[in-house]
Amino acid sequence: MTPDTSDTSSTSLVTISPKNQHLIVRLHALSIGAREALAIVEEASRALEGATKGKRFVIDLSRTNSLSSMGLGLCVDLRNRAVDAGLKPAIAGMNVQLAELFHMMRVDRLFTIVSSAGELERILL
Repeated sequence: MTPDTSDTSSTSLVTISPKNQHLIVRLHALSIGAREALAIVEEASRALEGATKGKRFVIDLSRTNSLSSMGLGLCVDLRNRAVDAGLKPAIAGMNVQLAELFHMMRVDRLFTIVSSAGELERILL
């Protein structure tokens, strides 16, 4: 997947890339806790300001191994902000432990769960 990098925003914790007017938020931290959550939500909120209604907002967790309660709350907060901006939230790249956490906490119901790179490409067309 090659995103349009003209408007890509990046910090050490997150990269936000547009692709076909969708927003992809790639988290880079192995573990997301309170410190990371605050920095990520600030960066993602700025990107949501110019988002195109009706498009996808994808949180890519492929580089993340664990989430604290603040990390899980971050995902829900980003989802709510995306919905308020008129975007359709999705989660991609979850490992087995994160998928179990999302299911156990029933957070999986709030997102479209994307389980493969091919599926991600398809929803971003």
